[in-house]
Amino acid sequence: MAGYEVYSGHLHSSGFVVKRRCRVQSIDVVGTASAGILEVWDTDVAPVSGTYGRSGTTVTVTKVGHGLSTGDYIGISFTPNTGVNATSGNYEITVTGADTFTITDINTGTISTGTACRYVASNTNDISSRWLTTYHTAASDIFVNNMTIPGDGLMARKGVYVSVTNLDSINIYYA
Repeated sequence: MAGYEVYSGHLHSSGFVVKRRCRVQSIDVVGTASAGILEVWDTDVAPVSGTYGRSGTTVTVTKVGHGLSTGDYIGISFTPNTGVNATSGNYEITVTGADTFTITDINTGTISTGTACRYVASNTNDISSRWLTTYHTAASDIFVNNMTIPGDGLMARKGVYVSVTNLDSINIYYA
């Protein structure tokens, strides 16, 4: 995006970086003594926490009173369980109960139920919230890690929200 002004947002915890349409150009992450996770969302609402398990390609998400409907689209990110996790992304859901829904993962495997996940499900002006990317740091990775996004960057149509677990600081550069 040569010729565009680039802005920066800096956080030490989860929160909004910007609440408008933009393109994420680059991300700096500084870890801590514990393994960390950074999730980047295109959303106008904070992500919701739930739990999940996977059997084959079926991922079952549990969130008490989720309020979603079959056919809704969500952006979702999954925490690893014993080194594996379901495939983070943007999925159409099937509601299986007031507290559960399923998605079909593009990969297969078994993950115990009760593993943490986060998702966004806002739809404003026919624009759905989405998951953009997830980044993991190793324990004791206390250095600046830079992720440069190729091309024109990641398009956020609603705004940029970051979920932070065990990270010291995050810089998001956007145009």
